Amino acid sequence: MDLRDLEYFLAVVEAKSVTLAARRVHAAQPTLSHALGRLEAELGERLLERKARAPLRLTDAGEVVAARARQALSAVTSLKDDLAALRGRVGGSLRIAAIQSLSATLLPRVLSRLSREYPAIQPSVRTLAAESIARAVASGRADVGLLAGAPRSSLRGLRVKVLFDEPLVALVRRDDPLAKVKTLRLARLAERPLLLVPDGTFLSDIIHEACARAGFSPRVQLTLASAEALRETVRAGLGLTILPRGYASPADRDLVAVPLTHPTPRREVLLVERDSKQLATPRAVSAFAELLGDES
Repeated sequence: MDLRDLEYFLAVVEAKSVTLAARRVHAAQPTLSHALGRLEAELGERLLERKARAPLRLTDAGEVVAARARQALSAVTSLKDDLAALRGRVGGSLRIAAIQSLSATLLPRVLSRLSREYPAIQPSVRTLAAESIARAVASGRADVGLLAGAPRSSLRGLRVKVLFDEPLVALVRRDDPLAKVKTLRLARLAERPLLLVPDGTFLSDIIHEACARAGFSPRVQLTLASAEALRETVRAGLGLTILPRGYASPADRDLVAVPLTHPTPRREVLLVERDSKQLATPRAVSAFAELLGDES
């Protein structure tokens, strides 16, 4: 069994498309199709369900092979990591899953230092919804995850480090009367239509819980899955929103972040990883985590 075939198989599993997987691994689509065919022929099992105009899905056999493939490739990567350590180098691949806001704010500084101080480490970053990151790390599809606002119950089996605590603010246009106040009791938003992230997200849960503590249920005018889109919708004049403070810039000419009180909703920004014994490149993960702590 060829390890490259396993790599291509996992790329297809991740992308749920042979075409998209081929782009990600910089290989021709027929190359990946042939790799899948060889694996299925060698194992005597159909690994993927293929339906017209639908994402590829793993069969039961495919689930087993995907888990074992990750273990096999992790073992090879671990070997390279151990040999690099004998030469006094920290290297190897480092797969990071992060929410959009941290990919745009915290990560660039950390990756810049990582490149300078550990040039043998090869990082890759995937932007995922916070609700998907723990699953990506637990399943071995990512080595570390950066997310925010996740309840501990969703992180069972993972090592968790709190990087910092971030308050949520009311984000309003400068011509809004609320832009002139220094702090804002959350209950004052009870009668204001709000632009919010959708229900079922970690951030939504934090906002709704804080509003309940303030004695009201928010009047939701519009939901948008992207916090960046919410910010720009406020800028366009549609209403106001509640977002983590990191989405507001003091230099913004159009928008003002107003601190919320009674209560102040907050979210924890977290680093999550598997136990070091389960990591293919534990030294790379440790180096990244140390730099991340310095920059947080």
